[in-house]
Amino acid sequence: MKSTLLNEKMDEIIDVLRKSKSIVVLPHIQADGDALGSGLALALALSRINSNVMVYLEEDMPQMYSFLPGQEMVAVFPDSIEVPDTVVAIDTGDIERLGNRASLFKSVKFTINIDHHPTNTHFADFNYVCSNSSAAGEIIYQLINMMGLVLDADISTCLYVAIITDTGGFRFANTTYITHLVASDLLNNGINVTEISAKVF
Repeated sequence: MKSTLLNEKMDEIIDVLRKSKSIVVLPHIQADGDALGSGLALALALSRINSNVMVYLEEDMPQMYSFLPGQEMVAVFPDSIEVPDTVVAIDTGDIERLGNRASLFKSVKFTINIDHHPTNTHFADFNYVCSNSSAAGEIIYQLINMMGLVLDADISTCLYVAIITDTGGFRFANTTYITHLVASDLLNNGINVTEISAKVF
């Protein structure tokens, strides 16, 4: 039953994303590898069906993640912005973790919250919170596949970084067999594991 309900929530989120003319993705403040990798992967995937997609950070991109694809869609949150149709919070347990960007989140037509933390407060119009997922990257992987969008090397690189950072390179207890299945699929898309691991670890 829980799986069915989660799939229904994902279908609702996909419907909103498909009908949105402009979308902003918001990783949490002091964004880590999962928040950045998941956010960039989602933005890259959505950019195939929507030319108006941005990722707004609270701070500058950490240098160690500057190799991630999709940097052209990333900016530090500006003082003024044209309000988009939809905002997606990624890997964010509560609205306070958005920092100054919470004001934007509260002002848009549709809000989406995608996370894997069991303490998530379900602060959006549409919430997909799966604490069984090792990382938000696992959820974004599922979302992209459900949307029928192809996982290329760039998107797969971002998702792989999301997963390996939150699982400590598959060493932490949150690593599951699904985590390995997802990682295996990402490896099939031409990512450079040696280079990624050298930069991240």
